[in-house]
Amino acid sequence: MSADKIKPSMVESFQDRMLKSKHRFGSKYRPATVNRIVALMKRVFNLAIREDMVLKNPCWKVTMLKEDNKRDRIFSGEEFNRLLSELPAYLRPIISLGYYTGMRRREILKLTWKKVNMQEGYLDLEPEDTKNSEPRRIYFNDELWDIFKRAGKFRNLKHDYVFTYRGKPIKEFRQGFNKALEKAGIENFHFHDLGHTFNTNMRKARVNQTIIMKLTGHKTLSMFNLYNTVDQEDATDAMKRLNLFLSEQKSFKSSDDVQPGPF
Repeated sequence: MSADKIKPSMVESFQDRMLKSKHRFGSKYRPATVNRIVALMKRVFNLAIREDMVLKNPCWKVTMLKEDNKRDRIFSGEEFNRLLSELPAYLRPIISLGYYTGMRRREILKLTWKKVNMQEGYLDLEPEDTKNSEPRRIYFNDELWDIFKRAGKFRNLKHDYVFTYRGKPIKEFRQGFNKALEKAGIENFHFHDLGHTFNTNMRKARVNQTIIMKLTGHKTLSMFNLYNTVDQEDATDAMKRLNLFLSEQKSFKSSDDVQPGPF
């Protein structure tokens, strides 16, 4: 179809079809993904208008879909162990690294041995590795020591990537991850949720907020709060603390009401 024959109603029809269709990994397209595609289409038409190739942009009158990307799903320790038992061996260290560090998918898959300090026990991510373009150091716990010791036994001489499958760097693992989730009976969970889980677990462990933000690479409090989830355990604990505070206040007030006796 000629570009100048595309109408806003066609773009809206395209949005609707995208929301109802599935991508190659089996999940439906989310509103945010469809919006990025329409935004790209809008940009292409704007460039075409600038070059006098078309007269109008059919995307101008199309309303973007409402995005609700905030998720509050966190992984319980029981779910994590259940998932590990169903994962293929080559995926266990990747999921474990996400669970114990909050590292993003891209940061893990791009990890090379030159960024791993096995003598002192930490990873050094460079600016080009991280989402906020700032370097970040991640220290090992006992589980991470084991992960990298085991990975080191299968180190490939042809490349420097840490995580491999049949000698080649792992570039994608959604199919294996989703299949393991299904076998473990775990629903509504994405790899990205491991970041929420790490942030929430660190807070519950009473780690200082500034330190958590440094470890996860979140520059702003709003981004930290986006990844920090308040669950039923938090809410119950909050109510217990409130009851304790109120009872202390009531006790304090009652003692003030007592009239002093004669000297």
